[in-house]
Amino acid sequence: MSCEIVDGIRENKHVLVEAGVGIGKSFAYIVPILYYSKIYHRPVVIATSTIALQEQLTHDIEKIMDMLNYEVEVLVAKGQNHFLCKKRFDDCFTKEFIEESVEHQIINDAICKFGYEKADWNVAVPNEIWNQINVKEYKAQFCKDKCSYCGCCYYYNLRQKMMSTHGIIVCNQDLLAVNMHKKANYRRQLMSEDIGIVVVDEAHNLESKVRSSVTSCISLKQLKDAMYGAGKAVDSFDSAFTKELEKADYLIDEIFKLLLKQMNEQDKEAEKNGQDIDRYYVRNIGINFEKLRKILNDIRLKASMSFGDFIGDRSRKSYDEEVEQLEDYVAFLESIIKWKNSEDIFWLERDRGNRGIKGVRLYKCPKAVDKITRRIMFGDSGLPVILTSATITSGKNEDYIKNYTYFINNTGFQTERSLVCEPKISPFNYDEHAKIYYTEHMPHPTREREKFIEEGIQEIIKLLQISNGKSLILFTAKTDMQAVYDKLQKENLPFKILMQQGNAKQAETLEMFRNDTNSVLLGTGSYWEGINIEGVSLSHVIIFKLPFPVRGPIIDYKYEQSKDGLMEVSVPEMVIKLKQGIGRLIRSENDKGIVSIIDSRVGERSKAPYKQIIWESLPIKSKTNKIEEIAAFYSQIVEQQKEGK
Repeated sequence: MSCEIVDGIRENKHVLVEAGVGIGKSFAYIVPILYYSKIYHRPVVIATSTIALQEQLTHDIEKIMDMLNYEVEVLVAKGQNHFLCKKRFDDCFTKEFIEESVEHQIINDAICKFGYEKADWNVAVPNEIWNQINVKEYKAQFCKDKCSYCGCCYYYNLRQKMMSTHGIIVCNQDLLAVNMHKKANYRRQLMSEDIGIVVVDEAHNLESKVRSSVTSCISLKQLKDAMYGAGKAVDSFDSAFTKELEKADYLIDEIFKLLLKQMNEQDKEAEKNGQDIDRYYVRNIGINFEKLRKILNDIRLKASMSFGDFIGDRSRKSYDEEVEQLEDYVAFLESIIKWKNSEDIFWLERDRGNRGIKGVRLYKCPKAVDKITRRIMFGDSGLPVILTSATITSGKNEDYIKNYTYFINNTGFQTERSLVCEPKISPFNYDEHAKIYYTEHMPHPTREREKFIEEGIQEIIKLLQISNGKSLILFTAKTDMQAVYDKLQKENLPFKILMQQGNAKQAETLEMFRNDTNSVLLGTGSYWEGINIEGVSLSHVIIFKLPFPVRGPIIDYKYEQSKDGLMEVSVPEMVIKLKQGIGRLIRSENDKGIVSIIDSRVGERSKAPYKQIIWESLPIKSKTNKIEEIAAFYSQIVEQQKEGK
């Protein structure tokens, strides 16, 4: 793999390679880029998906630099919200605020002693406090002109170093996507303009990260703030203009009431089917969108004309940001009014922190994310991009390039100017260390959901008794997870049952699972790929349902663009996620355990057209549909562990 990356760099080609767990993929690209850095003294960017991976990569880079006796600057570029803003800290931690409670005093003392990011302090800083003292809406010129802490501000200096470094920048994929957009559009970049190589680790996330970077959102508050903000620039603020603002305010309320009604109706439908909705359909836009667009555009024009009259008048406040924001929202409305003919996809989400119409969020993103990704990531002929992950392929064709088809289609990856490498197989001994159990007798998980859950719980109890807990149970829906958790809690099982909590408590939950060896953890969402627990605490992964993507506006659009939506969209998405989930089991060469798939659509009796693709794609080849065989295998590996084998 490392030699293939060297060839790509030397020939100025992109490199796409799947590397199985334990292959040492980070070492495979770190060594070549360190030699590249030593020879050419040009900066390199490594982008990955989580902070934990950024920190692990930094550790790996330092280890290899020591081995090579070569040192280069390494910058860890986390998101701005992770860093302390000393000016905001001073504004928040007034004498009165500190004296309010012992907690405030402890936090103040800790922060004043040392540190520049949340992870530096042993004391817990509640989110409601941290959000008042962290970096927010960073603007370099403002910091330079207005902030007395500018010279000693860690985040300000980090951003300056990112522009001038000749070393390695380790960042998240979100930051990379934003920077590549700026580069492609000839705007001032967030990093050095002399970057020589880009590495994208966990590249299976690239499409969603680029999509996120071009996604825009409107809320009721944002729309009204922009409207009234721009309205303040209008000189002739007479009764007619006031009525125009009032009319627009009324229309905004009516539009968001309509959208909320649609979301509530979809929730009722989903509840019947036991589904979770993250993205809601916009099923009806009504005539009020066009009415609102006309009024907001009129307000924008009046504000723009008035603003032009007082340029140079220092006594007048500039409202150019508000006017520009309103202009963006008018363009948003113009796009949604085109509806089926729009170049964008639209959907709705809930902001759980706000109720009613204030919690409605209307989103849009371009349909052609593949073309955007191709242009910004692979459009520079002088910048090789290395993409790697343990889960990029789906299927097992003799022509291995075909196994990358779904990734290539979604990202617009340029195969004609690239090295598409044969997937690198994990060195772990799956044949002896792991086995998969699958069921034959379960009801259909969607058509007979209630019966499936009822019988699935009984199957889970049998399986947990085999491994004496020590299990991670993965779900595709929070409603299923909650239903199973509630019933398992009533069974008085001899091991602790834990369930995934919100982001704030995730580390705490995982630590409890890791320390209580026989505990059982139920999870969904990020737990399919975002946790890494080595050792006997995780000896059994249970897949409740095959992780097919939930149908929504984005998946629907992909279906429209394909000949066979199930096999060309849903199955590849499901296979990649299934590989990620099963990959939680074997995290080191000494790990051993079993996987159980409750969903019978993989069984011998199943007529599912994708069944063979699943089995060919999974790294664990040993399988059985007999529960006594999986029990015997698990007993065998337990004995081996006792003997230290």
